Amino acid sequence: MRKRVALGLALLLVAACSSGTPAAVPRRLVSAPSPTAAPLVYAAVGASETAGIGAQDPRSQAWPMVFYDTALPPSAVMYSFGVPFETTEAALNGEVPAALAVDPALVTVWLNVDDLAAGVSAADYEARLGQLVHALRRGGATRVLVANTPYLDHLPLYLKCRSGGAGCPFAGPVPAPDQLNAMVDAYNAAIARVVQREGAVLVDLHAAGEVPDEHPDWVSPDGFHPDAAGYVQIAARFAAALSASG
Repeated sequence: MRKRVALGLALLLVAACSSGTPAAVPRRLVSAPSPTAAPLVYAAVGASETAGIGAQDPRSQAWPMVFYDTALPPSAVMYSFGVPFETTEAALNGEVPAALAVDPALVTVWLNVDDLAAGVSAADYEARLGQLVHALRRGGATRVLVANTPYLDHLPLYLKCRSGGAGCPFAGPVPAPDQLNAMVDAYNAAIARVVQREGAVLVDLHAAGEVPDEHPDWVSPDGFHPDAAGYVQIAARFAAALSASG
């Protein structure tokens, strides 16, 4: 019996656009699970990073897939609902109902950078994230891991934006570094409050520091998203948070 994977429609569409037709996702051969043990159902909710943008092969190298392969039981079933450039508001309307429909025992959430780039205030973001995590927790029946916002001010694309380059992800004027750091701090404070209120688990990506300085090889050629090596590190942080949460 093979370890089972159910990829979200959006991720398949992204893969199809980039490579023609979807290829089979690598799976490990494992023994059949006990007939009395229901498989753990895992749902990944998020934006471009959850969809694996920046990796050479998003279907196999996105961090949720690495997390699934390395941190979850062989019998687990995965559903990835990540949509590139998704805001929390959009995920509330699209990804959350789809995730709830598969009755997950574990959900990962990484939604913040696209909200920040779109100019969503920290207060509005907190309200929407709170609704999202509350719905996914299902009264405590589901363990929800929520990632905070990493440092953004040393990313190559942001520095290019500051110098007037094209392809800037910010909807309005490009913030100065101190302004951007203040926005990230406000978002992370909001995430911490939501996690505490809802009984979720925080995945502290911000603690990694200025990744482009220490590990430029973890940043994809687009200068904004992680590459495959970066996604391995992100998956490891989710796995550590899951393990620490018991």
